[in-house]
Amino acid sequence: MTETLSFGPVAPYYDELMKAVPYRMWVSYYLLLLSMQQVQPKKILDICCGTGTMCEMLQDEGREMAGFDLAPGMIAIAKRKAAKKKLQIPYHVADATNFDLGETYDGALSFFDSLNNILDADALANGFKCMAKHLKPGGSLIFDLNMAYAFEASLFDQEQMRKNAKLRYQWFGDWDPESRIITVNMTFWYKGDEFHEVHRQRAYDLDEIFEMLEDAGFEELRAYHSYTLDPPRYKSDRVHFTAIRG
Repeated sequence: MTETLSFGPVAPYYDELMKAVPYRMWVSYYLLLLSMQQVQPKKILDICCGTGTMCEMLQDEGREMAGFDLAPGMIAIAKRKAAKKKLQIPYHVADATNFDLGETYDGALSFFDSLNNILDADALANGFKCMAKHLKPGGSLIFDLNMAYAFEASLFDQEQMRKNAKLRYQWFGDWDPESRIITVNMTFWYKGDEFHEVHRQRAYDLDEIFEMLEDAGFEELRAYHSYTLDPPRYKSDRVHFTAIRG
């Protein structure tokens, strides 16, 4: 199997792949976490925005959105969707580990474990510094990460092979506890065409993330067992983090 860029071949089918994902719940949870921070950002940056679905929903909530993603194919689709709906959302191709958009924002978010795709801890730490530079003092940062338990419990071994499914797929994860990296081999079928992607994610500890955030100038650090207001636990497969730019 030839390794290909993550979110390359799958980009045209990404929205079909994510059809069952409860984006509305994500938006509601994001707004809840903002209320816990006691902030109401108007101008918000979506980091690793994919095809822009959350940007569109938050724009509908009255926020002024912008987004970027490393995958050009995803950004091309986000731009087409926004143009079709006549939404003024600036989208950019940029790297979350080292970006400069020449703008500052009241808030920033990154959902659905996008930052786990950053495999180098120093690169992620630099990414948090870039995020801080793009936030006004008092600005909100909210993001989520898959935790090691998600990889240990084989939650990336997934398939959708129903005959009537528009997009069928099989995923197999290979977890390396020493490097804390999972390699997910993905095979997709769409209308008889087969294509492959290889995704890699790294698990980070809570303490690692808090240290990076503090070094980047963030304060009021909190972590939640995802989609709740409970603290993380041993079997938390996903954790949401909130921070305020000092």
